[in-house]
Amino acid sequence: MDTEILSQAVDKSQMPPLHQKRVLAFINHFIINSCNFLNDFALKCESKFVDLERKMQKVEAALTIIEAKLASVPDVTDTTATPTASNTATEKVTSDAAEKTENKPVGGETTTTDNASDVPEPTVNATPEPTGVRACEDVRFKKFFKMVQFGVPAGAVKIKMQAEGVEPSILDNPNLLLTDGVTE
Repeated sequence: MDTEILSQAVDKSQMPPLHQKRVLAFINHFIINSCNFLNDFALKCESKFVDLERKMQKVEAALTIIEAKLASVPDVTDTTATPTASNTATEKVTSDAAEKTENKPVGGETTTTDNASDVPEPTVNATPEPTGVRACEDVRFKKFFKMVQFGVPAGAVKIKMQAEGVEPSILDNPNLLLTDGVTE
């Protein structure tokens, strides 16, 4: 029945025009409803952003507290023990070699003695030791390795490293030797 009215061929020039006040009322109603919807939407978004900002501030404050607690924990490993042990071994080999040369008689004669210096000494490898600082001992990365050691998830530590402008892949390889490493 309604479709019959629409499908009829009506001469639109014979129809009376719409009242301007009525058209104006429809347009005003549409604009007011659209503005109210957009204002409510903007208000909800803003309140959600404020809540998110508060939560982020709480997380940042907690992270600062954790960093301060980690900084107050003394180091477990002593970095000076490793180089001292290798230097002591090198000094012992050089002093044994000096004793060996002092026991040789002048004039080219060789004598046999029951001295411990006659036993051949193990030779020190001539390969140069790589120089640098291990990543876990570097001052710039030490706090991040402590965070992992105290149970902070590695993903969270990597995000923190990115936030501070540090390469997060260093966390995966703590024994990486850094030539530009800094120790205390």
